[in-house]
Amino acid sequence: MLRILFILTLSIFFFQDCASGGKRLDDTEDRVSDSGGLTRQELELAAIKIGKDVIVHFKKNPNPKGVALAILQTKNDTSEQIPTEVFENALVATMLSGKISTIRTDKRAEQLKEIKLSQQLGTDLSAANLKSPNYFIRTSIDENMFRSGGDKIVEQVLNVELLSIETGEVAFSNKQTYRKQAVSNRGVGW
Repeated sequence: MLRILFILTLSIFFFQDCASGGKRLDDTEDRVSDSGGLTRQELELAAIKIGKDVIVHFKKNPNPKGVALAILQTKNDTSEQIPTEVFENALVATMLSGKISTIRTDKRAEQLKEIKLSQQLGTDLSAANLKSPNYFIRTSIDENMFRSGGDKIVEQVLNVELLSIETGEVAFSNKQTYRKQAVSNRGVGW
């Protein structure tokens, strides 16, 4: 009887240990990554701020032909695997909320393929209806790492340029800088 009770007790502890998984965290709480890399929340907030600044720019400097933006893929020049699509998607959402047309030029090949297939099936889709952007938004994330007082400091700069396709001029430029003290292995690594 004692043996059965012992086995039952061990089984309960075993299954209780197996049942404990990851802890759900509040996604609205500000968190800093141990490595110093940008978080999803920081990327989204930066996109919203920069997007609102672009909207204000176009309200102050309207284009008589209208505005159609193409957001180029963000260049990640950091040591981190930053989910740049989080920034791009939040930027698109912000542009759309400001009534600025946003075009995904990276999807052109897929669009053209679908239009060609639709035409073969007898529909009236035409490549002539595809919109062309008159501005590009080019974004890069650069990184600088250094030590200060023995602490590892990671500085990541999100640079955004709005370029006129017609003239090549930079119509708007902005940056967001994030500086963090990373958790380091004192004496190990760089």
